[in-house]
Amino acid sequence: MKTINKSRVILALMAFSAMMFNASCSKGDDEPGGGPGPGNEVPLKAAKLEFPTNDLICTNFNLEFRWSDSNTGTITQEIEVSKDNGFSTPVFQEAVSGNTKVYTLERNTTYYWRIITKRSGSEENATSEVWKFVTEPEATANSVPYQPALVAPANEGSVVGATADLTWSGEDPDNDSLTYDVYFGTSNPPALLVSGVSETNRTVDLQGAGTYYWRIVVSDDKQSAAVGPVWNFKID
Repeated sequence: MKTINKSRVILALMAFSAMMFNASCSKGDDEPGGGPGPGNEVPLKAAKLEFPTNDLICTNFNLEFRWSDSNTGTITQEIEVSKDNGFSTPVFQEAVSGNTKVYTLERNTTYYWRIITKRSGSEENATSEVWKFVTEPEATANSVPYQPALVAPANEGSVVGATADLTWSGEDPDNDSLTYDVYFGTSNPPALLVSGVSETNRTVDLQGAGTYYWRIVVSDDKQSAAVGPVWNFKID
């Protein structure tokens, strides 16, 4: 009968124990560094602009902006449209839920636009390319409407109550029928509230103290438009 070498048995047991310990401590797919679990999200991808295409000359002034996005997870997107390529004073800027947005633009104007994608709950963001397009100059004898004029509330004034009555006036050199897009909110520039209304007043709900911004875009029935300035008022 063979004699068992105790030293060899002890060494074998030690090697087996070390192997099992290493296996139990290896990283799994659901642990940091082991896969696409929490803390290992795929980096954000910038949106791809589709329309209006870069350097396009547009003849339609109620223009639909389109883009695509391939990110997963919960994200938000913000569209910016400006008359300068540095976007220092955007004409339109707002968060959007889909991949399209319609704005009424002015004739004979150069615009720049981009999409900023953000991940919810994170400071991470990705900015698309900046594309430029031009709206066609006046092609007929039709005149562009005058810029809308403020009636009430007074710019940089104050209001009291839970609502405010926005009132403005509009005129057209050709006496064309006019409609209005109303932009309103607590951010500057304000987001679209309602479009294509014929009235020159709108009652809006207020959400407590703060500064509220609004603007009017006036359009005639021949697709000419004038974008008004941003006005503001406060509620204390």
